[in-house]
Amino acid sequence: MSWIARLQSRLDAEGFARYVSVLMAGTLGAHLITVAGIPVTTRLYSPEAFSILGVYSGILSILLTLATLSLHIGIPIADTHRRALGLVAGAGLVLLANITLLSLVLLVAGDLIIELLNRPDFTPYLLLLVPGLLLGGCYATLQMWFSRQKQFALVATTRVLRSAGGTGTQLAFGFAGGGPVGLVLGHLLYNGLGVFGLLRRFMHDERASLRQLTRADLVKSLRRNRSYAYFTTIENLANVAAIQLPVLAIAANPSAGEVGLLYLAQTVMMLPMMLIGSSVGQVFIAEAPQHYRDGSLWPFTKRVLRGLTLAGVPLLALVGVLAPFLAGPILGQDWERTGELIAWITPWMVLQFLYSPLSTIFYVTERQSLAMVLQIFGLVLRLGAVLLAISFSPTVAMPVYAISGAVFYLSVIIIVLAISRLNK
Repeated sequence: MSWIARLQSRLDAEGFARYVSVLMAGTLGAHLITVAGIPVTTRLYSPEAFSILGVYSGILSILLTLATLSLHIGIPIADTHRRALGLVAGAGLVLLANITLLSLVLLVAGDLIIELLNRPDFTPYLLLLVPGLLLGGCYATLQMWFSRQKQFALVATTRVLRSAGGTGTQLAFGFAGGGPVGLVLGHLLYNGLGVFGLLRRFMHDERASLRQLTRADLVKSLRRNRSYAYFTTIENLANVAAIQLPVLAIAANPSAGEVGLLYLAQTVMMLPMMLIGSSVGQVFIAEAPQHYRDGSLWPFTKRVLRGLTLAGVPLLALVGVLAPFLAGPILGQDWERTGELIAWITPWMVLQFLYSPLSTIFYVTERQSLAMVLQIFGLVLRLGAVLLAISFSPTVAMPVYAISGAVFYLSVIIIVLAISRLNK
């Protein structure tokens, strides 16, 4: 029995806290690699190179919300193994269709896209969106499958591999003087490097079950979960677009500031957020459906929120306070402005950190349409605020972006808590 299998057998007997701890251990290992690489990459690459990465990451993040039409989100919640497997197959077919569509769009309308972005320097990287979408979509689907199986040790291992591969690629290209392509390729590998190990394990475990899966099973799974495609996809698209479209708008307007600085500020703040928040969220979506059925979702949600507050908020606040003083010495003189931006986005990141793990309450309680409406509101609020700032005073666009994020996430936290209380 491998060490991963031995660890998993212990976790199965010990529950929620142990699941979170093993995911946090894997995420911590991954983030230590990323953190160790940041002061080096900021000296190997210019803010302009990070701007290219910011544009690539922003577009890919939006595309990934469409990758499987959100069908993969239903995998942990499906009530039978066969229906969950049907969702994996359905998500895979949708992903292949979207990969084909994206390839055609980029080949036919690539020049128009570059013109809309107002970033001619992004032209060489446009086609790299295709493998980015493929790897990212596959990883999201397989991660949900193994979360359903509570194979969190395996998921944690892939997080370390992704970070090592992505950071290693960026450093190797940087030392070789490879330019922005190293940052983009590193991001591509980070998005999907864990795919290969997860896919191999999935095929080993489920090959026989996949052969027994019929077209009727596939159609039934897709019909039963079509609300994810209708509501959740629009919700996720609005959510990610609310974060990334303002960044792309800033990138298209040089007078609004260097978007590479903003990208790095978000990256730095996302590291402690993902260390705890993503691990808790991964387990929360696996455990919450049973609490909902038992009528204990409210006490469960309060317990998780209290743990998030104690474990993450002081760390994020500390980073926000110290960043203006430490950004220059740690990242290099070209990046001093990043510390100020980190301070601005700290309230937004704290509130997003508290909300993100609990956001699956909308799916568990079958309120996908409400989640969609809230995220559309967030998109209008945040993009509208940034566009107005660019029109009247471009230099305040980044602070306005941060403030609008804090307002939105405070609003949705209040709504999530209200929903969970209805299940008392």
